[in-house]
Formats: sequence, C-alpha cells, structure tokens
Amino acid sequence: MSSKQKYPAGAFLSALFLYAHDFNYNHLVFEVNRFKVTVNLVRRSKAYGNADLFYTSADPKDFAPVLSAVNQAIEEAELVGSLQAKVATPDLERPEQIFQFKLREFGHGKYQLDLSL
Repeated sequence: MSSKQKYPAGAFLSALFLYAHDFNYNHLVFEVNRFKVTVNLVRRSKAYGNADLFYTSADPKDFAPVLSAVNQAIEEAELVGSLQAKVATPDLERPEQIFQFKLREFGHGKYQLDLSL
C-alpha cells in the first residue's frame, strides 16, 4: 500500500478539520522528527475549557502527502505575504480551510508546526 493510499491528504485533512471544528479545538499541532509524526489537537477557550488531545501518529514517509499539502499551502501564503494559508478539504462543505501557522525548529530534523484555526 502506498503512502498516498494510507494517508490521502484531502480526506485526512477533511476529517481532521471536521473533528477540530465539532469539538471546538482551535490548534492543530504537528510534531515531526525523522522517525515519527504526531498530530495533537489543542483547545484554548474560556467558553469550552482547555484541552489537549492526541489525534494520531504515523511514519513520516507514510504521512508525507498530508505534510506536503500543508507545507504547500504555507509556502503559497508566504509568497504573497499573507499570515493565513488555505488548504483543500474536498470532503467538507467548505472546500478550503483557512489557518494561521507557526513553525518552530529544534534542530536535528525535529520541528513543530502549529496551525491556528
């Protein structure tokens, strides 16, 4: 099974954004190193309370289509000088989701990407 079949970017991002929206999470946090990608949902809200939720983890090679789609959206936003990026979510009523982003690099191939919804 190829990585595109395991984690198709559009379907995975659609499910991730839908879950975050339904449960009022306002940050998607991708932590990446050479061995593993983890996705956590974070809620910081006075109305709904604070919460951290582990969503999934995967091999970076298998998860590459998802990271590639997010990185491409961020690169396009940076080219036009925007602080907001758009990623395709074909399985949702709104076919694009808008997010702000913050990248933290820790060296040795480890970084954290925080998408703020």
